[in-house]
Amino acid sequence: MTRRIEDFDEFCDPDNPKILKYEEVSEASALINPYIQRVSLLSSHSSKKFAINLHYKCENLQRTGSFKERGVINALLHLPLDKKKLGVVVASLGNEGISMSYYGAKFNIPVIIVIPTSVQINYTQRCHSYGAKVLVQGSNLAEAMRYARGIARDKGLTYINSRDHPHMLSGYGTLASEILQEMPSVDAIMVPIGTGGLAAAVSSVVKHLKPKCLVYGIQPETTPTFFKMLQHSDNEPVLVVNKPTMADSTSVTQIGVNSFAMVQPYLDKMLLVKEEWIARAMLHMFERQKMVVEGAAACPLAAILGSLVPELKMKNVVMVLTGGNVNNLLYSRCLERGLSAEGRLVKFTVGIQDNTPSQKQLLNLLASGGYDLIHQFQTHKWLDYDEYKLEMCLVCAAKHLEHALELKRIIDRAYPFNVVFETEPFNDKRTCPCYVYKNICVY
Repeated sequence: MTRRIEDFDEFCDPDNPKILKYEEVSEASALINPYIQRVSLLSSHSSKKFAINLHYKCENLQRTGSFKERGVINALLHLPLDKKKLGVVVASLGNEGISMSYYGAKFNIPVIIVIPTSVQINYTQRCHSYGAKVLVQGSNLAEAMRYARGIARDKGLTYINSRDHPHMLSGYGTLASEILQEMPSVDAIMVPIGTGGLAAAVSSVVKHLKPKCLVYGIQPETTPTFFKMLQHSDNEPVLVVNKPTMADSTSVTQIGVNSFAMVQPYLDKMLLVKEEWIARAMLHMFERQKMVVEGAAACPLAAILGSLVPELKMKNVVMVLTGGNVNNLLYSRCLERGLSAEGRLVKFTVGIQDNTPSQKQLLNLLASGGYDLIHQFQTHKWLDYDEYKLEMCLVCAAKHLEHALELKRIIDRAYPFNVVFETEPFNDKRTCPCYVYKNICVY
């Protein structure tokens, strides 16, 4: 009991969750309006193909690259003057830390950011560049939060739960009111879910202003923390072992107590999406919309690409693009995985004779079929009675799935016993040119 009191956050009390009121959102809207970007809803270029009148709420275009700054501005401006002088401490997986660092400097409020060891280095650099003190502690967000609360207690600073504090949530709610003002006819709003703060704020505002509008929450199936909690009626904490995900900002082991209390009566549907769908969604936004979004922001579109929302056909749907702060190296890997999932990038290993004519024959097969060679790796093997063999690992670009299947047919025929395809669905020996990949959406 003593330990609980020492590590207690009065604004996020499991026994007394704070429920967001619409008046608080209206107050937050007036407070943060001078600082945020009011970007009009962006129409999807693929609405006809999706058979959905789809629009994007582009929070990735905010100054710090995410919707988090709505809550950060509101929380910082609500601090008493003496608390502003002492400073604040928060734990972050990236976006909230960047926003807190930027606006802390803008409002002359000292900021300490505690970041887990799993967070990409570019987030740490951004926080440093805005003048915040950054501490790397804990293997996940829950451990970083615990460490941040200890700092606040020892130094007399203000600890802000950047994902569940009432002022953060009321700031997030302003996003929903803007959507309804711009598109009163909206039928559904889709948001990604990590700890649940955005979903809680959006659903609370939407159900207050337009109860018939649906609110969907989407989470990667590799980090189903919130999804699992909704399945348990006793509301007891659920232990979920998270796996690596492209939507790294949703990788949490605990959910917000205030957020969960608000979401339960209002969220219409909770969906889980595959990593391949997230990669394809990021690729789609890059190629079709010319926009960079992070993995979490791509989750709602992943649900459409995965054919999880057929009931939204012909409906007016708004998708919240929560952020665009993504590591450059990770982003390039995500795009490549998206290309692979669509059958436009194929990786295979083939064994050939270690001589120039054999290499030329292989490369000629690729060239004659219209395939681009992206990467090539060679390994020399000493096999078969001192005869030299060469193992070539190739990554090739194809025009589309059917073109990639034709590549498999050509290589299998030329090297029937010496080839292994590594990318799905080509690694299945039963795959043939008549194969139809149900989850591929041809644009």
